[in-house]
Amino acid sequence: MQRAVLFLLLSVALHLAVGMSLRKPSAPPAGEPVVAMPGALRLATVQLQPSPPAPMAAPEPVMVAKAELTKPKVQAQPKMQSEKPPVAQKPERPVESARPVPERTGLTNVRSTEAIPKPAAPAAPVRAAAPVEVVSREPAFLDPPRQPSYPAQARRRNQQGTVLVEVRLDERGAQRELKVARSSGVESLDRAALEAVARWRFRPETLDGQAVPSRVQIPIRFALTASR
Repeated sequence: MQRAVLFLLLSVALHLAVGMSLRKPSAPPAGEPVVAMPGALRLATVQLQPSPPAPMAAPEPVMVAKAELTKPKVQAQPKMQSEKPPVAQKPERPVESARPVPERTGLTNVRSTEAIPKPAAPAAPVRAAAPVEVVSREPAFLDPPRQPSYPAQARRRNQQGTVLVEVRLDERGAQRELKVARSSGVESLDRAALEAVARWRFRPETLDGQAVPSRVQIPIRFALTASR
């Protein structure tokens, strides 16, 4: 009886142990620290090194007989005589018979080897000599000459005098130059005499029937008594 109870207890204990082992481990309660053990979960790998190969026996050297090479004899070829190509002969030109030169009659043109003298340059035209200027004692006028006006200033100051005016005329009688040859001593009288003579028109002087330039001197007197 006691043995049956003991067997029963053992069987119950084994069933409980098996049941406990088959149950999944429950997660640890919240708030409790979890200790990780990575070293326990790593698998160690072992590398197997291959054993070195056994050394092979060195092959025995094989003797090879060297073949002797014989150079073939070259037979000397007979020298070929170089034949020169025949030179083509130039055909002979027919000799032309000399043509008879016709005899020339008369005079033949002979070219002179001497240099032909260049024609002389034409001489510059000689200018005609300028006509000689003559001095006129009594000039001739185209129009009656007008008397010069007496300057008012010289009249008030009672100034008098004689002005000698010189006039140069060309071949046509036109005035070329007008100047005071001798002054009266009063500037206003000299100026009045020049202004009067500048308006005069002269006839050209002639010499041997040909018009020539001339020069004439005209005295002009300013006097207050002359107007009375």
